[in-house]
Amino acid sequence: MARYIRSFLQLIPFVLAMAVAAPAVAQEQFNPIGLWEPDNKESRYEFTYCGENGDRLCAELVWIQEDKQDSRNTKYLNTYMFKNARHIRLNEWQGTVTLEGFNIGGTVTQTNDNTMRLEACALFVICEDIRLKRIQ
Repeated sequence: MARYIRSFLQLIPFVLAMAVAAPAVAQEQFNPIGLWEPDNKESRYEFTYCGENGDRLCAELVWIQEDKQDSRNTKYLNTYMFKNARHIRLNEWQGTVTLEGFNIGGTVTQTNDNTMRLEACALFVICEDIRLKRIQ
């Protein structure tokens, strides 16, 4: 029994060291501001802070690959495709996404400094899951 107690007591410094180190492993807040493009590289979006107090996240469609431009998508150039997103938790924003002219709810999650994911669904029928990479 004494041997078990000694073993337990030897673990206490290790447990305390882990408890002190835990905050150092905490996630960091990434910066979403910049120019981003999806994996297919057909468009680019400029993410900025927006809103009355500058505390919301917005993304404006600023470029479409020339051979992908048509009347359906060029009308969205220089307009917000993701807007008024409020910060809901670390590296995650929730707002309005414009898809094919419809405004639906969506979430942007930034996984590191250079990657993020935009998820949006309307009535679980029209869904988009877009991976974005920072290009600037």
